[in-house]
Amino acid sequence: MLFRLLAFTLGLVTTFAGHPVAAESGHRGLLWTVTSPTTTLHLLGTIHVGSKAFHPLPPAIEAAYAQADVLALEADVSDTASLIAIAPSFVYTPPDNLEQHVPPDVYRDTLDALRTLGIPAEAGRTMKPHMLSMTLTVVEAGRHGMDAALGLDLQLAQRAHRDGKRIVELESIAMQMTMMDSLPPDVQVAMLAETVRAVRDGSLGRELGAMLDAWLRGDAERLDRIVSDDLDRMPDAVAANLKAALFDDRNDAMVERIATMLAGREVVLVAVGAGHMTGPGGLVERLRARGFTVERR
Repeated sequence: MLFRLLAFTLGLVTTFAGHPVAAESGHRGLLWTVTSPTTTLHLLGTIHVGSKAFHPLPPAIEAAYAQADVLALEADVSDTASLIAIAPSFVYTPPDNLEQHVPPDVYRDTLDALRTLGIPAEAGRTMKPHMLSMTLTVVEAGRHGMDAALGLDLQLAQRAHRDGKRIVELESIAMQMTMMDSLPPDVQVAMLAETVRAVRDGSLGRELGAMLDAWLRGDAERLDRIVSDDLDRMPDAVAANLKAALFDDRNDAMVERIATMLAGREVVLVAVGAGHMTGPGGLVERLRARGFTVERR
């Protein structure tokens, strides 16, 4: 479940997870243009997984990238040094392990999900719940033809480095991982339990397929419903904590950075998870509330 939310903040193709998508039906994506008295800014809602069939990008997105002086990302996920530096925070220090931090039934079901996905139990036992939740989902996504290495954020970051386009980070890899690691234990356990359930009953692949289909069709409302449905399956207090940490608090900070960019003169392409764009608390509505003109492309 966690990675489905992060995949907006969380890509597809002619077929995915049994759901046909005609390539000629309109590859749209999620793109808005924001104008201020001094500049234009493009908002691209991304998904952090994709496939080769995801390209070429829609013409409007290609035009926004070409026009941009700067690419703004949540974090530059092409920065492998930062990933390596933060990696120790993903795992327990032996002899500590997952079994000591989750209820027996969740641990038992997690071992079953690890077997289903072919992940060694010992590897899974070393990971903290939030990291294991993401790992399970990435592996399951791979079984359905998806790859985080082909996610829009990484593809755009790599392209900008090649083109010499300046990249700015709205957050950072370290900031995001610190945020995940600081979530209360009951929230982390709930995230893992929901992901394990979805792996075991086969719904995870179908839900990822629906998510990517919605992005490809440019269906922002459907994406917002998927995020809401994920949260609705969790206890109220857990869902509220997770929503605040993953979306609300981060959107507060992001909209301040974007408003500063709109006071400048550079054209910026802001590419962040689609979940940050949609709904009444999303960046689109927050920018409109500040008086900026925001138009869907």
